[in-house]
Amino acid sequence: MKDSCKSYTADDNSICLLTSLLVRYPEIGTIRYSPEGQLIELSFIIRDVLDDKVVKELEEELYMCMNTYMFYLQKRKPGYYKLGCDKGLGISVVQITRDTTTLTQKELALIINYLQDKFYDKLIEDENSLEEDYLVEQDDVISYILDNMRSRKPEKKVIALREEGRVLVFQR
Repeated sequence: MKDSCKSYTADDNSICLLTSLLVRYPEIGTIRYSPEGQLIELSFIIRDVLDDKVVKELEEELYMCMNTYMFYLQKRKPGYYKLGCDKGLGISVVQITRDTTTLTQKELALIINYLQDKFYDKLIEDENSLEEDYLVEQDDVISYILDNMRSRKPEKKVIALREEGRVLVFQR
């Protein structure tokens, strides 16, 4: 699959990345890519209304995890990081925004694992029946595309979301 991504345009890479992320991580509800700042926003749905104190703790703990991880492996800090939360009737939508210039596939896995541990069965996820070999392949594809996007910057905004078991991608 990595070989087929080599001929993609920069904008195709962003579409491929968002699709691969939704396929690989059923916990992600929606993803937005913005070329301004090369930012990616991941949205997660929690079956609970999180109070402001929990959101602040989540923001600080996750930043410390990412900071420690990146310093340990790469001797640098994460670039752009922001955590937001929208609250509704019985749910919270947590948005985590990172820059794609310093984001890695392993950091994405760290974020997902952290949220799984923190919210356990309250984290809404799509059904995932993919085989382990395919998941590992998706990890490789995600790493490849993130590396590629550092030199070939997409110019269009992209949003990807789940709907009735399908992944939908829109480009603006």
